[in-house]
Parts: sequence; structure tokens; C-alpha cells
Amino acid sequence: MPELPEVETLVRRLREPVIGRTIEDVTIYWKRTVARPAPKEFARMLRGYTVQAIDRRAKYLVFTLLGVEALAGYSNRGATPANQPPTLFLLIHLKMSGKLRVVDHTEPLAKHDRVVFELDDGRQLRFNDVRKFGKMWLVADPEMVTGSIGPEPLDRTFTLPKFRELVRSRSGAIKPLLLNQEFLAGVGNIYADESLWLARIHPLRKTDSLTEAEVAALYRSIRKVLRTAIEDEGTDAGDGVIEGDYQPRVYGRTARPCYRCHQPIQRMVVAQRGTHFCPQCQPRRGRSRRH
Repeated sequence: MPELPEVETLVRRLREPVIGRTIEDVTIYWKRTVARPAPKEFARMLRGYTVQAIDRRAKYLVFTLLGVEALAGYSNRGATPANQPPTLFLLIHLKMSGKLRVVDHTEPLAKHDRVVFELDDGRQLRFNDVRKFGKMWLVADPEMVTGSIGPEPLDRTFTLPKFRELVRSRSGAIKPLLLNQEFLAGVGNIYADESLWLARIHPLRKTDSLTEAEVAALYRSIRKVLRTAIEDEGTDAGDGVIEGDYQPRVYGRTARPCYRCHQPIQRMVVAQRGTHFCPQCQPRRGRSRRH
């Protein structure tokens, strides 16, 4: 599944061709892609809205859309046509295999194109999704979808003391905690493995066994791994949604030598996810701090 670096890469790629464009029409080929509102209402509401910004929240793409009156200088004199709010937010989650691309309207539809947005410059924004798990929401407030998500790991306000407080407030193994989007936004299976390897922490270490130095190392590792992956425009180690240049140091390298100690990388299942680690560099040890 695309994680924070892949979604951030896609956001940056879409900004130039899409921001400033007006959505003239929407065609939905797979109705279940649209989570809210109903598909017909979704398509109707989007017509005439202009993309003002494209951002990311966790693994969601967030499109800020302005209606006609908002673009003309909305002053609380009413709403856009059909009593719609002046600003709407289109949220898209790629799930396992979702892809977004901008193409000329003359390009034939691909087999798995699920939703097509007609833009006012003759191009189309197409959502292609082989596995059909991707979802879209059109809401007046993005918090209606993302309200329960944890802090952004690369945000300036996300400091080591805040991360330490989060870790100390939870129990259980550290790998499943990193996968929990209510704990931390955007980190998934690949970058959890990468961060734990860099910090030399076993995926099954209990949070109460981590020393202050280990928590600090994990904080730095998460931020370093994510920044490096964004610079490399993500990785294609997952489903190939983004063909980035980031080369995992541990994820997907079962039985291959560790880049640090040259011992074979091992794989196990943690929280129903394939998990990669080095048994030499990431020993499963540590005595509970609460005893």
C-alpha cells in the first residue's frame, strides 16, 4: 500500500497540471469508489469547482476546491449554485493499488479506470484502481474523514517530547503501534520496518522496554527514513503505484545480507503483515521499565 512518501510524491506531481483547473464533469465507472456522498450527488456537486490546492494528510490526498462565488471573493452572501458551500474538499485514499494520472481526453480509457474528472483544459484526471479498494469523499470539512488520525511525523510541531509521550502512553509491541494511523500518520509496513531497522529495535519489542535513548533513536529514524524516501520519490517495493528510487534497507530482503552486519535478514508476520528485520542488529531483548 502506498505510504506517506508515495502519497506526498503523487501530491507534488499533481499540483502543476491540476491546480487552477476547473472540474467540468465527472464520470464514475465503479460506484463503490465513492464513499460520500452518493455517486450521482458526488458528480453533480463537483461540477464547476476549481482546484485551489492539493495537500496530503496521512495517506490521503486532499484537494481544496472553490466554487464560483468563492473564486469571485466570497463574502458570506450565500453559497455557490444549488446551495453548495463555497469550499469543498475531495479526499482520495489510494488503498492497495489506486493511481492518479492526468492525460489528454483523447487517450483511450484504461481497463481499470474507475473515476474520470473532466478538466477545463481538455485533459482528464483519471483514477485507476486494479483492486477496487480505493475510496473518495467529498466533504465540507476534511476532519470528517481524517479527524481520528494521529500527528504527522514530519510536522515541525511533532517534537521528540511529543513522540516520547505518545510511546509512553501506549502498551504492546512497537511495530503494530507504528502501523496504527491513530498513533502516527502515514507510516505503513515498509517504512515501519525501515525505521525500526535504522533504530536497531526489534519489531516485537514492547513499548515499556524501550529506553529513552531508543525512543529518541526511533523518532530520528522515522523522520530520516521518510525524508529520504520523499527525496527519492518513494519506492516501488509495494504495488508499484509510484516508481520511486528509494531502495529499502531491510524490507523485502529476506535471506539477503544485512547492510550493517551482513547476517541474513529474517521475515516474520506481525499484526498480519510481513515484517523484515535483522536478528543481529535488532535483538529481541529489553527489560520492562515498569518493573
